[in-house]
Amino acid sequence: MPQLDFSTFSSQSFWLVVSFGLMWLIMAKMIVPKITDILNQRQRKIDDYLNAAGEFKQAAETALEKYRQALKKANDEAAEEMRKAGEELHRTIAERDAETSLRLQEMLRENERQIAENRHQTMEQIEKISVSLAAGIAAKLGLENISVADIARIAEQERNDG
Repeated sequence: MPQLDFSTFSSQSFWLVVSFGLMWLIMAKMIVPKITDILNQRQRKIDDYLNAAGEFKQAAETALEKYRQALKKANDEAAEEMRKAGEELHRTIAERDAETSLRLQEMLRENERQIAENRHQTMEQIEKISVSLAAGIAAKLGLENISVADIARIAEQERNDG
């Protein structure tokens, strides 16, 4: 093996050092700075993306809070409107109940008045028929000295007494 020949060992060592030095210089001056620059650019992009994500998150949280506040306000307003509508409905029902009650009382008074009037007329008719019947009966019994006026007067007295 020629690598292990001690006569060429010094030249191999020289070229090894020169090759290693050149490779080290190329790596240190060209390749490593590019890799470092690429890594730094990637880190900056990642940081920018994280900052943008944080801003978006903050904006989303702000929008969500505004949405919740608007929803709460809308719910509160709807509840208030429902309460007002319920009160208005109860008030309307109470007014209509009062109106209906008044109308029914008025109708009841009118019906009672009509009943009393009809009763009075019926009683007068019954009295006339009774007087007429009594006069007919008295005539058939031979009591001709009793007149219709006398029977009417007797019926009037009975009605006032009893």
